[in-house]
Amino acid sequence: MRHKKLSRRFSRTSSHRQALMRNLAISIIEHEIIKTTVEKGKELKRFLEPLITKSKSSNLHSRRIVLSKLGSKDAVKKMFSDLGPRFADINGGYLRIIKAGFREGDKANMCYVELTKRIELSEVAEDKENLEKQSVDIVEDDSNLTPTKTTEKAPKKTTAKKSAAKKPAAKEEAPKKTTAKKPAVKKVADKKDEPKGNWWSKFFK
Repeated sequence: MRHKKLSRRFSRTSSHRQALMRNLAISIIEHEIIKTTVEKGKELKRFLEPLITKSKSSNLHSRRIVLSKLGSKDAVKKMFSDLGPRFADINGGYLRIIKAGFREGDKANMCYVELTKRIELSEVAEDKENLEKQSVDIVEDDSNLTPTKTTEKAPKKTTAKKSAAKKPAAKEEAPKKTTAKKPAVKKVADKKDEPKGNWWSKFFK
């Protein structure tokens, strides 16, 4: 009997469940929204929210604990540099589950799992444009400050090449030999003179 056992097994072994939660957590850290089943989304909240709480305190011990759970240096770097400061004023409730109907085929209950404070793509594009404009302005200022030096190149000496006039070599064309073809004589097979007889003669001899 499984009374008071609240863990979700997902018909997987313990190592497979850990790998599943790790991959889902890395995906939501990278993309900030994913689509999965409702049961996996609820289990993902139990797995990831304590790690986001750990990422608020940026020290070596917290980094090592989060890295041992996720196993991805890029995801840990984003958590401590971006997600931790973003959720510094919130105590829990970092993920949101939105129901998304049923999946075709097996009719599994689907949902979207997203961060409650999510940066939209338009804001990211605007930040990139602002950074590019600032970098262009800095390059233009540097180009105005540095004087440009002009150096004159010495003209190269031109050497006249001797052009030797080649005489056209006249090729003597050898006359082609014409061979007269002998007329082909058709051999006609002489038919033996056979006596012509009546058609009835072969029956009556």
